This record gives sequence, C-alpha cells and structure tokens, in this order.
Amino acid sequence: MTDPTHAATWAERYSRQILLKEIGGEGQRTLNDARVGILGSDGAARAALLYLAGAGVGEVRLADDLTEPREAMAHWARELNPTIAIRATPAPTTPEALAAWLDGLGLVIDCRQDWPGLNPLCHERVIPLLTNGFAADGRGWLAGSRAGSDPALPCLACQPLPAPAPTPDPLWFSLWQGLAGTMLATEATKALLRIGAPLLWSHTFTLDPATSDPHTVTRERNPACPVCAQAPRPILAATPALLPEPAATPVEATIDISRETCPMTFVRVKLKLATLAPGQRLRVRLSGGEPLHNVPLSLRDLGFQVSAPWQEGELYGLLVTKPDHFK
Repeated sequence: MTDPTHAATWAERYSRQILLKEIGGEGQRTLNDARVGILGSDGAARAALLYLAGAGVGEVRLADDLTEPREAMAHWARELNPTIAIRATPAPTTPEALAAWLDGLGLVIDCRQDWPGLNPLCHERVIPLLTNGFAADGRGWLAGSRAGSDPALPCLACQPLPAPAPTPDPLWFSLWQGLAGTMLATEATKALLRIGAPLLWSHTFTLDPATSDPHTVTRERNPACPVCAQAPRPILAATPALLPEPAATPVEATIDISRETCPMTFVRVKLKLATLAPGQRLRVRLSGGEPLHNVPLSLRDLGFQVSAPWQEGELYGLLVTKPDHFK
C-alpha cells in the first residue's frame, strides 16, 4: 500500500482530524500505520469498519463467513477511503487459522462472540480486544480486554458477560448495533492513539436503547481465571544484551529518550523513525520501567523490528529497524 503521508491529498483528507490537538499530524500517521481486525458483518461491524476507514486506519482485516455482506462492507470502505487496505476473508475456522489472521494486528473488534480461543490468543499476543452484544434484558453492552499488557486488568473470561437475547426486538437491536459500531470505532481509535479514558478495559458499558439509559459495571480481575491468571507477560527485563557488542552495530541514527516520560518516549522515537528510510536502523537509549516496557511494545504493534534490550549502566539500549512497508 502506498504510504498516505506521501500523497498530495493526505493533509486535505485528514485535515479535520489533524486539527484536533489530541491527534495532530503524528497521531494521524499512527492511525495510518495501524492494523485492526474485525470479526463479523452485522450492523456493529459495518459501522465500526466505516468509521475506522474514514479515520484512516492503514489496514483493516474483515473476516466473516457471509460472503455478500463481507464483500459489500469491504467495497463501501474502499470507496470511502481508497488510500487504506481492506482485506476481506472468510472467518478463520481453526485455531491455527485464527492465529495467522491475528498476526501483525494492533487491535481486534469481535462482533461474533463465537470464538472461544480469541480472548486467550489476544491475551497471549498482547492484542487489545473489544466486543459487544445484546443481552436478554434488552440492554446492549460493550466490553474490552487489555489484560495481556496490564496484569492488573481483567480479561473477558474473568467474569461472565451478559447472556445474549434469544430473540431480540428488531427495532432496538438494530438501533443498538449502529450505536455499538460507533462506540467500538471510537474506543479502538482511543486505544490506538493512547488518548482518553480507557473505560472498557475495566468496565462493561450497558445501554437500554429504548430509554437511552446508560450504566457502567466494574469488572474485577479473577485470580482463578483460566486465561489471565497465568503468569503475566513479562516486562522486558534489565538483563545483559542478547546482541553481541551492540555498540559496534552500524546504525543510521541514534536517539536518547532517557529523560523523557511516557507517552513522549514513544512519540519522540516514532518521529525520529519517520526520518529514516525502510531498512535503516535507529539506536535508542532509554530508562527502565515503563519506557522499557511500553516503547518496544508499541513499536512492535506497528510492525517495527525491535531487538532485545541490553543494559548500559543504569540505562538500556535497543535497536529498531524500519520495515519495508513503511515507505
């Protein structure tokens, strides 16, 4: 896919978003570099896809068994924004196929709720997961999981989600799906940009579409959860370098973010990488704790190749390679 930042119409296409102080040009490039997966082709999936396409998410993978709705959704999204990649495929039918479908994604929206292996795989791969449904009491609901990157948060298996309505009222159900898709796209965008209040990672949001009565229900982490009660994903440790003599490795640029705090650590590295050509390498010097955890994780989410860390006294070093798909 052609990098939209090099298109003459890029600034015009995204001008309203770039003007927002929470997004700006750097945030828009983050969206252009992002990859999101959507499972399903119902009203919520359609609304979420169109809003994400309009926002400029660089690649959206759409998977569902219903060929006509799936291909129609892909067609609408491509017409709305021809500068992004829409990859429409049948739903994965095996755990191996699901794992392959998830490769490289930075976030998943599940509108099917029929994949028991999705939550564990997203947890293992540290992929944020958003989902929704319509409960038997007539309330729509939204929930999410980011437990893979924060062991203090619950995953979607920690507590039972609302039981689905066997025969939902068609009017309220269709209204909810439109609302749900809009909210899923909003929460996905907030997660990709790391802005706003992350409500759905620790709460279930519910809404009665007949009365517009909203509620939030706190979800607690279950110490006995079969998914996230296992040992949390280890933070990159302060260990000796796995790379031999990293100081002797040739690089095209260096950056020291050891005095920066999150999220400026990631922002500065990404701005520096934007000046490099594909295949070139950046040497990063950073402090331990949150920067050592978050910066490599965020870069890998975007598809950058990140080395194992090495220790430099009280600080740490990384090598980051810009991949070929960042033209």
